[in-house]
Amino acid sequence: MKKIFVLIIGLMATIGASAQYLNDQKSVFTQNKWYVGASLSGLDLSWHKASDWTFGLQAKAGYLFIDDWMVTGALGYEAQTDIPSILKLGVGLRYYVESCGIYGGISGNYYHCDDFNDFRPELSVGYAYFLTGKLTLEPEVYYEISTKDSDFSGFGVRLGFGLYF
Repeated sequence: MKKIFVLIIGLMATIGASAQYLNDQKSVFTQNKWYVGASLSGLDLSWHKASDWTFGLQAKAGYLFIDDWMVTGALGYEAQTDIPSILKLGVGLRYYVESCGIYGGISGNYYHCDDFNDFRPELSVGYAYFLTGKLTLEPEVYYEISTKDSDFSGFGVRLGFGLYF
């Protein structure tokens, strides 16, 4: 828990640092831009009752169909203790606050392993910190709700990179 709070505080501290950078550009999250990204999750920065430790990899692609609105697709893999590894497939929607790079997202994810299938809606809040004009560092906090068993509902932190073109 302590690690999650430290990461959230660090995230908020960086918001002010890049707000001026985003304001200097005409429009970052404009219509007809594409997005590809990859992220890591778990690593003792996520929690749910069903497992003590989780490691996740996720690839994501998206398209800004209207200014500040992006539709996304995701493919992921999670290794966990006490549970077989899981394959994740999801679709979602993101909204960007243009002035500061913060985004909110909602997605629907299908989880599959050997003998377990689950649908988990997810809410997320993140920050697109631009390292260059197109490359971002994207810390994200999320909460997912299992429709099969409440022990699989939980929250966590992801750290990823994104490329906007």
